Amino acid sequence: MSEIIQIINARLVEGNSLVSRSLWIDSLAGIFVPSPDPALVKVKVVSTIDLQGRILSPGFIDLQINGAYGFDFSEDASKDAAGVSYKNRYSETRQKLIKTGTTSFLPTMTSQHAERYHQNLPFLGPSKSRNPFEGSESLGAHCEGPFFAHNRMGVHLPEAIQSSGPSSEPELVIRTYGASNLFNTTPPNSQEQESEPGKIPSHVRMITMAPERPGALSTIQQLSNKGIIMSIGHMAANYTQAAAGIKAGAKMMTHLYNQMNPHHHREPGPLGILGGTMDINPENETKVILEENDSLHHAHHDPRPTRPYFGIIADGHHVHPASIRLAHLTHPEGLVLVTDALMLLGGEDGTVDWLTRRLTKKGIKVMLEGTDIIAGSCVTIPQCINNFRKWTGASIPAVLQAVTSRPASILGMENVKGSLRDGADADFVVLSEEGVLGQSVSELVVDQVWKFGVKVFDRDLE
Repeated sequence: MSEIIQIINARLVEGNSLVSRSLWIDSLAGIFVPSPDPALVKVKVVSTIDLQGRILSPGFIDLQINGAYGFDFSEDASKDAAGVSYKNRYSETRQKLIKTGTTSFLPTMTSQHAERYHQNLPFLGPSKSRNPFEGSESLGAHCEGPFFAHNRMGVHLPEAIQSSGPSSEPELVIRTYGASNLFNTTPPNSQEQESEPGKIPSHVRMITMAPERPGALSTIQQLSNKGIIMSIGHMAANYTQAAAGIKAGAKMMTHLYNQMNPHHHREPGPLGILGGTMDINPENETKVILEENDSLHHAHHDPRPTRPYFGIIADGHHVHPASIRLAHLTHPEGLVLVTDALMLLGGEDGTVDWLTRRLTKKGIKVMLEGTDIIAGSCVTIPQCINNFRKWTGASIPAVLQAVTSRPASILGMENVKGSLRDGADADFVVLSEEGVLGQSVSELVVDQVWKFGVKVFDRDLE
């Protein structure tokens, strides 16, 4: 018998609207379901929850988070033989992270040597359990680096980037991350193989690399064809080189504006591809399309996406609010909010060791000690949401799409995550609107978090 939970008096995020209607959850399967037929004896409504007009959003998805609450996903997992300490700290971090409304995420490893990827990535792959109390769910690792432009490293470990050499040939990239972390090595007839929506070959779901490096385009094409999401970033690419990366199969740009060439009216750089990578008629010649096989005609009907998704860190330090508004107005359907959070999220201000370097935290800003180089952030997804609303004036549904349905679409999981549709995982967040003195835009506050149809956080009980 199905045990059904009914949610009433909620404003549901559906597309560009907030819709007042009921929602139904199969609490045993952990998914959203249609309104049950009272004639079916195998359906039992076990509880009705009145949200009293509050907003109900799909759970948040963070595509770029390096660590939090004192734990870094790139730290040495081999400190003990079985990685017990690493696993325990990773588990504790996930249980804290979900309280921010981030029900799913891509644990992100920064630039490391091959040995560290081989050690850590098996721990960071997609979560296999549907236990709601295990915390935020990994949808697979994001490898950010080490195949970067050497003058766009940011605070990533220089020795890891430089030791990778100047090229990004497929064989080198596969060897660095480990073939078993990229590809499913299970025999074709094995019962362990599954055909779940959005399923990836192995532990890695996303890779960020600079597209201008020799071999990068071949790697982007090869790995994207295998189901890995490729993103371009930390690059010295010009417009043409960035566009080539998108045409090769990259779907996204990592933290737009940061660690890439700025826009110039004669050399637009990577920012230029927000308008599309298809220069229909760059010579500005007059042409009339008469035949179906005309190359210009086909350019208009190329099925490949030419405008990539892009991540934005809306912490007020990485990118000026005016630049965020510009990017949003240019390509609103591509914008995804990410935190780029570090292990210092949730910690006290001060200077701490971070891998082989030292970082200084002051509020939500993190700098490489003794420099003006921004190292990452200490913001949560709700903070990014509220900043973005304040700076752009975007509607609540529009902002929430940037952390729900849009990242889910990038991952090919739009029917499973980031949605309230029937059959999707019942991961959702209940939000209140609270006024802020001197501010015309209300702030959204996380009241409850549900994972697989089970409430795992309640602000009133904290």
